[in-house]
Amino acid sequence: MAPRQTKSLRGLNLRKSTSATPMASTQEQEDTKPILTAVVAPDLHPPYQVDPDGDIILFTPKTPLIDISKGNVPGNYARFQVSSKHLALASAYFKRLLKDCWAEGSALSKKGSVEIPVNDCKPDILLVLLNLIHGRSRQVPLKLTLPQLSDIAVATDFFQCNEVVEVFAGIWIQALESLVPSSFSQDMKIWMMISCVFRSHSVIFQKTTKIAIQQATGPFDTSNLPIPNSIKDKIDQCRQKGIEKFELMIKEHISRLLKGPAQCSESCDAAHLGLTLGKLIRRKISCLIDTAHLFESGPALSVTVDIRESSPAIIYTMIKQWETISDCHRSGLCSNKMNPFGGDGKRRADRIYCSLNGLTWDAKAKT
Repeated sequence: MAPRQTKSLRGLNLRKSTSATPMASTQEQEDTKPILTAVVAPDLHPPYQVDPDGDIILFTPKTPLIDISKGNVPGNYARFQVSSKHLALASAYFKRLLKDCWAEGSALSKKGSVEIPVNDCKPDILLVLLNLIHGRSRQVPLKLTLPQLSDIAVATDFFQCNEVVEVFAGIWIQALESLVPSSFSQDMKIWMMISCVFRSHSVIFQKTTKIAIQQATGPFDTSNLPIPNSIKDKIDQCRQKGIEKFELMIKEHISRLLKGPAQCSESCDAAHLGLTLGKLIRRKISCLIDTAHLFESGPALSVTVDIRESSPAIIYTMIKQWETISDCHRSGLCSNKMNPFGGDGKRRADRIYCSLNGLTWDAKAKT
């Protein structure tokens, strides 16, 4: 039976672990020590024995990011001796892989042991997961960097071993929670992914999805992180609803200036129409005014505004700060200056923007 090609993990991007600072306490040094500390003979390549009686060797095909000079696993492969029973019990991925219908499972059944490559998973990340899977919690660090936590979340999702990681994930997340950003960024996506994988921090999930809904300038790009399509689709749906409501506000404003009745005076309305269109053009917002369709009562006016490449936050700020300067003789009484979107315009914009809340797990379940 031909071996099955092993899938690669998506989005794995681990930076090297940092050791404890010289002045750190003994406990802090223990918490922040490098994850992989196996000492082996310098000229041999034995596996790191997560389970000395294990019947599987997992190995990473690529050169690991490990400091060989400090006695860690040497050479081009990091190898780990592990138990098939532990893997199959904790990981749905390995449970499937070790069935007799696959080459790996067939070899294990016939020979009693098998070596399996784990593509794209760095050794220190893999070792954390294997220690958790085998109940070796004392070997698991209590502190991680955000890149490390991100990589563990990606690997956890790939191996489908969420349950054995959840307790430590809560500890790691709590230590780093102050780093959750308030603006749209790659780190925001990483935190959203972490909250999706571990499902234990609804506040982070709600905050990051709210940022995505309000601040994304187009369809949400997951950057190849394991964020479920149902989450991405819900973010895009909520953002689009806000965009459509803001588009309607702008179209109604332009239509009032075009069709009347006069908001201020005919000349003032005309001046403000030109200023409005210029404002939209400078913000790269396309606007189409169509009077091609004629009816008995006259031309039917159609206004189209496209703000799909803008974020709701940008449009909301623009509407709230909307001000056009013209030489209207009415000055302080000019309704175009005081209330360009109507008497309730800014309050209406507030209501639209405040309705763009983050998602909850209940909301996801309904998608």
